[in-house]
Amino acid sequence: MTLDRFYDLFATIHPFLAQDNLGGGAAPAAGGAPVGPPPGANSPGCGGPEQLLFMLGMLVLFYFLLIRPQQKKMKAHKTMVEGLKRGDSVITSSGIYGRISSIDGNVLTVEIAKNTNIRILKSYVGGVANEQTETDLAKNPQQGGAGGGS
Repeated sequence: MTLDRFYDLFATIHPFLAQDNLGGGAAPAAGGAPVGPPPGANSPGCGGPEQLLFMLGMLVLFYFLLIRPQQKKMKAHKTMVEGLKRGDSVITSSGIYGRISSIDGNVLTVEIAKNTNIRILKSYVGGVANEQTETDLAKNPQQGGAGGGS
């Protein structure tokens, strides 16, 4: 079996991987007729303005559903952290409730019990505790005040 005969046989089985097809043209089948679309012809459903519009639509959808809300949330958290002051009641992102006793740059000293202080980074403050949070904590100290667990 010669190499040319092998390529012809391979072209009939798998025309797109045949050696003659590597040059860009359609590979001839065993009968000599070209297999597949002529060179330069677009296959249906591939590319075009519809696909571009679909991709742009998906990007806009992702922006409004995922990226923009996250940016708003980050901005609100940054504003809240910048507004922290001594005496504020806070809840850390890990769920620890306490009152700010001092601020040193990006580090807060939070009193979590009488004569018990912890130092945390400002960015780990989950939120400022309000009256409702304090009431919930007083009723059930085991459950926590941040809309905590079940």
